Amino acid sequence: MLLFQLNQATLPPLLALATPDDMLLLRRDAVYLLLSQHSWPCQVSVLQQDILQRGIACPSAVAVLSDEEWVELTLEASQVISCLD
Repeated sequence: MLLFQLNQATLPPLLALATPDDMLLLRRDAVYLLLSQHSWPCQVSVLQQDILQRGIACPSAVAVLSDEEWVELTLEASQVISCLD
């Protein structure tokens, strides 16, 4: 499983490499992507503190992770791809 981590509220072209077996983690301002309709290529999750700090409602199909769960997810991934811009 590849773990794609997005920090900005734009979808990078690199996300086209994601398969249904991968995971997408929306961090920081990337959680604003939940406010618009997207066809996600894989399972999506967000960090609990990012959602709370921005006051955004999380759709039921999106997993909300604690910091501990985020660390576990990064350890399970075969590769972590951080899309910073």
